[in-house]
This record gives sequence, structure tokens and C-alpha cells, in this order.
Amino acid sequence: MNTVIWKCEQYIAGKLHEKTIFENEQQARDFARKLYDVRPDTILRIEPMPIQHVWN
Repeated sequence: MNTVIWKCEQYIAGKLHEKTIFENEQQARDFARKLYDVRPDTILRIEPMPIQHVWN
């Protein structure tokens, strides 16, 4: 079982717009690349997050 998930946060005009969670870094980076092609004004932040920090 993977103990780390990857979080991609989207910021528009300096405000958090949406968070998306991925199982691995490659999925998060692929998502960010596609999103940036569609909406280049979005600031993206990708970071690992231990699964223990996720609440149900």
C-alpha cells in the first residue's frame, strides 16, 4: 500500500480554486501539464502528502 499521495492545488488570482489528489507523482504532473495547456493563468502547486494526513 502506498503511504504517500500527491496533492495538486490550483490557484487563480492568488486564491485556492481546487485541490485534486493523485496516487503518484506522475499522475499529478500529467494533470498539471494538461491543465496548464488549457488555462496558463493558473498557478499549480504539487506536493507529496502522507496518507495519515487525509481525513475520511
